[in-house]
Amino acid sequence: MNITPTKLRSLILEEITNTDKKEIKAMIAKELERELKSRDTKAMIRDELEKLLNKNDTKKDIGDIVKKVLKKLYRDLSVHHPYMIDRITI
Repeated sequence: MNITPTKLRSLILEEITNTDKKEIKAMIAKELERELKSRDTKAMIRDELEKLLNKNDTKKDIGDIVKKVLKKLYRDLSVHHPYMIDRITI
């Protein structure tokens, strides 16, 4: 296919319309959705998560985050909402 430099320049400089952008976005979304639903992708994600969650460093990090959240929650409940603690029965 022979394209003159002028024709090539005009093709490169051609502006993408909103319709073109929407079509491109829809094609990409469709392809991503199909790829993410594939069994290979699910298995790969599951394997990577299992590897990460079985590491001691990750377990310690998760434990530290949970402790911080619980401490802040307890502090917030006791300072700002003491009536909630009073309603707890043993």
